[in-house]
Amino acid sequence: MSIPTITDIAGIINAPELRYTQSGKAVLSMRLAFNDSKYDDQQRKWVTTKSFYVDAQAWEQTAERLAEILTQGEQVYVVGRLETQQWEKDGEKKSKPVLNLQTVRKLAKAEPQQVQQPRSQQAPQDDPWAAPAASTSGWGNEPSF
Repeated sequence: MSIPTITDIAGIINAPELRYTQSGKAVLSMRLAFNDSKYDDQQRKWVTTKSFYVDAQAWEQTAERLAEILTQGEQVYVVGRLETQQWEKDGEKKSKPVLNLQTVRKLAKAEPQQVQQPRSQQAPQDDPWAAPAASTSGWGNEPSF
């Protein structure tokens, strides 16, 4: 068995926070949402059907670089290992899942667009691959065997 890895697109749902440990290591913390969605014909837009929320962390130089470019509400492509963070508070042991980020890519913002229904297009007449081949066997649409 191995530690689960998540590779997907997520939304940043809070402002990323850059902190430093007592030993001076940079750590960037943020909360991510991974969403399933489907197209709603009545609303004519994509709607979220399910969400998975997880705290995520990046460390050291990666944390410092990401802190400069990431903001709340953006979409990111991430690869990270899902691990358990453990600590003790008031004598009680606590734990939670944390996504330790290995790769993060900021995605370009998409301009809002209306979804259009595909229109049937006629194949160009000079494109032999765009239209079905004409039958030359004399059998019409039936196979020649």
